Amino acid sequence: MIVSPQSSEKSSFGRVLLLFLLCIFASTLNAKGKDPPIKQLPHSAFQNYSVSEQSKDKSNTSAKKFRFAVVTASALNLRSGPGTNNSVLKVLLKGMHLLTLSSLNSKWVKVRIPHSIHGWVAQKHIRFYQPETLPSSNKKYITTAFRSLLEASILQYMNEVYVQKKLKRKDKLSIVVQDLTTGSIVVAIRPRTSVKSASTIKVPILHAYMIQRFSGNITDSLSNKKMLEEMIRFSNNPSTNYIIELLGGTEKIQQLLNQTKIYKELSLIEKIPEDGRSYLNKISAADLNKIFVKIWNQRVIGPEYSQQKNRTASKEMLYLLGLPGQAWLKDRIKAGTCFSSNKLVKIWDKTGFVKGVNGNAGIVEIDTPHGRKSYSIVMFIEREDYQSITGDAAQWSESVSHHMRRISEMTYAFISNRYGSFNKCGLSRLIRSAKLALAPRPLQATL
Repeated sequence: MIVSPQSSEKSSFGRVLLLFLLCIFASTLNAKGKDPPIKQLPHSAFQNYSVSEQSKDKSNTSAKKFRFAVVTASALNLRSGPGTNNSVLKVLLKGMHLLTLSSLNSKWVKVRIPHSIHGWVAQKHIRFYQPETLPSSNKKYITTAFRSLLEASILQYMNEVYVQKKLKRKDKLSIVVQDLTTGSIVVAIRPRTSVKSASTIKVPILHAYMIQRFSGNITDSLSNKKMLEEMIRFSNNPSTNYIIELLGGTEKIQQLLNQTKIYKELSLIEKIPEDGRSYLNKISAADLNKIFVKIWNQRVIGPEYSQQKNRTASKEMLYLLGLPGQAWLKDRIKAGTCFSSNKLVKIWDKTGFVKGVNGNAGIVEIDTPHGRKSYSIVMFIEREDYQSITGDAAQWSESVSHHMRRISEMTYAFISNRYGSFNKCGLSRLIRSAKLALAPRPLQATL
């Protein structure tokens, strides 16, 4: 049978028309809900932290044109050219991170440091490295939602602490960690739980002082400055009570801070007793984190004040929080950690302890190949029924402090890795806890 060209064209047209009509019919069915779309996982689910997503947080650290290096000498000259006869542009300290721009097979390597400064360093005084790859989740098996790999690791770590009876399950962790470069909160475990504030309450009191000072309601005299420094630097209770009275008492301070809309769980009830055992004042990790972020971003007294006043108040608060305290008064963020001797790590913080609660809130700034990066970390471990603590309360505090420092090390490792820094401190514990947390049947957390 011979088919004419005209009939062949009509047949092809008919098939195309039929296919088109079928597509319209199928789309109509879907629109009516006959074939519902695949349900998306919630925003907080852990698949948001796959390896591909983590790479976005590393400021393009995987770019092939760069190789990473870290200074191994105690001090290294960055020179204008390859050779000791060239001028010194800057002295680089041990542990500083670099991006290399030239061949690695010579005695001198061209590098870039923050602020787009280029120069040359002697290769024998640097160490080349590639950032570690952290474990990633398997969406097929993971059912627990985590904000980040760090949060999963901390939950896993605390469960092991409870199982091994190093702490009792009544010792509850509250923690918030925020990346101050991106603004993202990477850990929030019981963030809004109201806990005994102990001496961390002195940060909101300092905040209230700054508001009243820049409102013109009090004079920033030398004696007031001295009291503020003693309150923050040495955690002096009589000085704290002096400032409370200066501001009109606890109720007046509470009203003033409520007006800022920053604090949700803050409850300032009492001045610090003579024995220092303050149990009535309360705050949450989220509240303290928010005020530290406001300080860091130089917006501490609010938009109704000028940018200059906000900047001045923030800088003065940061200055006080950065002063060294008593030799015996150790923080739980840097002191006693494996990065405590790193001079490139800076910390601004306030500790707090009373029987039944151990807290520390602060900001940590680290060196990375992409410049200085910072994060806030606020954590409390509280036993609400503090009278159940047997023996010396200081012994309980020391035990709790140990685990807070291990969590701080994991946080340091996580942020360092996020920005491509060379770091071993806390990394093995972070990876181990992450692998256990991301296993097909992870140990469920009950913090």
